[in-house]
Amino acid sequence: MSIRRRLMTRFIGMLAGAVILIILLGSAATYWVVQRINEVSLVDDFATSGLDQLINTAEMKPDGTVRYDPKLLEQVKHNQGWLQVLDEKGYVIDDFHTPDDVPKQYKPGELIAYWEAKKPFPYQIVMLIREKNGENFTLLYGERNQAQSLLDQARQSSYYTNGELVLQPKQQDALRSKGAYLQVLDAYGHELDSFNKPAIGVPSSYNIQEMVLRVRYPSRYGISTATLYDEQNSTTWMISIPVDPSASGDQNPYKFILAPALLVLLLSVVILLILLALWYANRFGSPMLHMLQWLQRLEQGHYEEPKGIGGAPRSQRRNGKWKRKYHVYAEVLRSMQALSATLKQDEELRKKTESLREEWIAGITHDLKTPLSSIQGYAHMLEAQKYSWSPEEVREFAGIMLDKSMYMDRLVNDLAMTYRLRSGGYQPPVEETDVNTLLHDLVLRAERNPVYGEGRICFQPAHAPVYGHVHIPSFERIVDNLTANALLHNPAESTLTVSVHPGKQAGEFSVHFADDGQGMDPELVWRLFERYYRGTDTGTSDVGSGLGMAVTKGLIEAMKGRIEVQSVSGKGTVIRLIWDGKSGHG
Repeated sequence: MSIRRRLMTRFIGMLAGAVILIILLGSAATYWVVQRINEVSLVDDFATSGLDQLINTAEMKPDGTVRYDPKLLEQVKHNQGWLQVLDEKGYVIDDFHTPDDVPKQYKPGELIAYWEAKKPFPYQIVMLIREKNGENFTLLYGERNQAQSLLDQARQSSYYTNGELVLQPKQQDALRSKGAYLQVLDAYGHELDSFNKPAIGVPSSYNIQEMVLRVRYPSRYGISTATLYDEQNSTTWMISIPVDPSASGDQNPYKFILAPALLVLLLSVVILLILLALWYANRFGSPMLHMLQWLQRLEQGHYEEPKGIGGAPRSQRRNGKWKRKYHVYAEVLRSMQALSATLKQDEELRKKTESLREEWIAGITHDLKTPLSSIQGYAHMLEAQKYSWSPEEVREFAGIMLDKSMYMDRLVNDLAMTYRLRSGGYQPPVEETDVNTLLHDLVLRAERNPVYGEGRICFQPAHAPVYGHVHIPSFERIVDNLTANALLHNPAESTLTVSVHPGKQAGEFSVHFADDGQGMDPELVWRLFERYYRGTDTGTSDVGSGLGMAVTKGLIEAMKGRIEVQSVSGKGTVIRLIWDGKSGHG
């Protein structure tokens, strides 16, 4: 899998995980809010919310009684309510917290009259019928509404006429003893008159919604409210009794649920995002910072990966495997390792090349100055008037000066040739040639050179004609360079064998130059083709420029061939010129 797909998979997976966590947090917060609202509803409106739960959790015992949830029964008692379970004939078969003034039997019409408030009853009742496990439950729940009782008493002997509320002393004392107050409202909810109304905190005008909420949810406002509409003069009588003197009329119990839930949810999401950000930074940012630091070290010339506390690379374990958070960047890290190794190798090669170049320049400078000094010396001698040179001496001096100048010319030409070959600017035209015949002629010419000595060169042609694509002048120069190196840099008794070997296919062949001289050590073999000056004896100026092997290698490669060297110190050297399918033809 590519790094792009791995990164996309990781990011999508982590994002999905974050979304799932947020959904779980939201679900948990929602569940908590619902539970708290249910609890508030049990307190605020037990008749609506609590009775259903009471029926759903009820269990009929073998003795005919009913077992309820103890927590719900505690809420009934807390609301100062009571419960009765009726059979089909209206008899009470089970009850809880029932006052003495509540009947033990109900006639069908009587129960409906109580329920519809057509017959006076000291309690507000709610009737619920449910089927559970094949049996019908008739559950009767009642709560005493003191406000409604006071309102019923007040209406018996009180009246509102000519803009004035008239109450009997008995009703006034009853209201004061309960801390209750009475308001008479017009058809639009504006107060016409009141009795025992607090100076502050009580509205003088009500809209429809506010009146309904006050009557329906007494615990929300801290008061128990009852109303009665007088059709004759379109007025509304409203009595309010504080159920908790310390409660504020503006309190909303639901805000104490929603506000903490939202705050906890928000904090949880923020903490989750912070933890995810830290985790993302450690999982993805830390490797990126490591690679950035690595690149900065490369820029500064330090080619090793930054180390950890234990001295091992930060991205790897002690066993060499990638650490978990670096797995996704494995391709990048391998590329950076390869880049570091290449840069380190190039730096070492550059330093070595700099050293070789300095040696080479020093050698070239020395070898140019030596013949130049000779030319200048003989020129001064010829110019001096105090000497009279004979014609023979002048010719001798001129010959030496000519020899030195020709040596300098070869040196400069070889130098130019090496750079042409290095830049690819020299592409000699090749032609098909009989290599056996060409080499035979070149070897015979070398044997006639008195510098090499007699009987030191042996030629071994191939048994059949060998044809190859070569540039004859360049080939001649290669043979001359290899012959001179083998015979002039080895002892006088050493010999050189030149042999031709045909290849497997037409146009493929190799030429071997094998001597039995002193050989070379591995370091000298490695540096054999470098463009540097290894030192030349100016007394034998025709030996060459010191660039012969570099020129030789460049000319062979320009003709699409290659050169191999095998040498053992003290046992001789074998140099192979190879043209095969790997090299191609011009």
